[in-house]
Amino acid sequence: MKTISLKLFILFSLFFPAFYSPFNEEYKIEYYVLFTAAYGALLLYMVWQLARGQRKRGDRFLMAYMAGIVIYNAVSLYMNVRYLHWYGEQLNNTIAFLFFLFLCGYELGLGEQGDKLVMFFLRCTVLSNILSIVYFFMGYTSYLICNNQFYFNRLAEDFYESRHYWIYSHKSDYALMLVAFMVAAIRFRDKFRSIRTWCFSMFVFLFALFLTHSWTGFGAMALVLTGALMDKIDWKKFRFRRIYFLWTAAALAGGGILLKLLAGERDLLSVGGRLDIWRGAFGEILRNPAGWGFRFTEVLFQATPYWQVNNAHNVFLNAILRFSIPVGICFILLLLMIAGYSIYQSRTFLAAGMWLGFFILLNMDYSLLNYEMGMFLFVIYLVCIYEPEKGGKGVAWNG
Repeated sequence: MKTISLKLFILFSLFFPAFYSPFNEEYKIEYYVLFTAAYGALLLYMVWQLARGQRKRGDRFLMAYMAGIVIYNAVSLYMNVRYLHWYGEQLNNTIAFLFFLFLCGYELGLGEQGDKLVMFFLRCTVLSNILSIVYFFMGYTSYLICNNQFYFNRLAEDFYESRHYWIYSHKSDYALMLVAFMVAAIRFRDKFRSIRTWCFSMFVFLFALFLTHSWTGFGAMALVLTGALMDKIDWKKFRFRRIYFLWTAAALAGGGILLKLLAGERDLLSVGGRLDIWRGAFGEILRNPAGWGFRFTEVLFQATPYWQVNNAHNVFLNAILRFSIPVGICFILLLLMIAGYSIYQSRTFLAAGMWLGFFILLNMDYSLLNYEMGMFLFVIYLVCIYEPEKGGKGVAWNG
């Protein structure tokens, strides 16, 4: 039952992203997800773990993390009852946070054949993104299933750039998940049947990332690859070689090309206008410390005297802007706890590069919604904490 529920979670998340929302307007439904089919599968998984799983003992982090989840729910419940009256965010985030707790806090978190489940997940990610690429060339941008209705969305013909969302709410969400999938493929590259299969999988992810038109995503992926390459070096026997000059020059040249392309589309000095947006968001948070609640996407605040926006373009600021200062702080602290714990457990440059890339994406746009949190934390568990049946834990790109 444990394996079945996790496979259902993977399948729902990657192929059949069905959810319910109190709204039917396309610009609102993804920001007010009430419940998802994927999270229903996670509830089955957690019930099974409670009934049959063997719990680990003595992990102080997990006890502190559980306390953090309790505090997050207490504060969220108070703010919802008093001001916001929107419980979907609290419900979905709690399911995702508890899912990570159950993965880490129980023996055999993935079941008796964890490696097979990992490869099932990786094959599904590749197939899902092959379908995504086909979907893009059919002329569509995003695919949603909400309130038993299918949405096949196209980008406006006069839109200023080409971009692709697939089953996610925005190009930044899709880029974040693609980076996560690539990290998992790097972490478990020795589980692929051949180097050709692995290279093909990485090509699919990179091509899909190109279609998103997220330059930040490519920057995050560069950090991941840097971490993976640094893990390949045997630092105890390290000797500087001339070839490293070539690698460094190639990396700098690639970074320069990326920055030049980015500068052609964005104002780099203002971080693509983000500095103005964040400054305006801080002002709005101080004016409305209890959060916007259901007014999100409807209320505008000033980024500049001539420019108004409806969100902070930052996951952490939006958590505060939408759900109040205390709820947002609890949410941020929980994510920071997960980041610190996963990096400590992995102790690899790959994990450090992954989180650095993630934080850039999370700070540059609203790139992680509550119904995507479960898959995000699942990948973090696989990359940083799960111990493969064969091979060492957390060793990137060796062998």
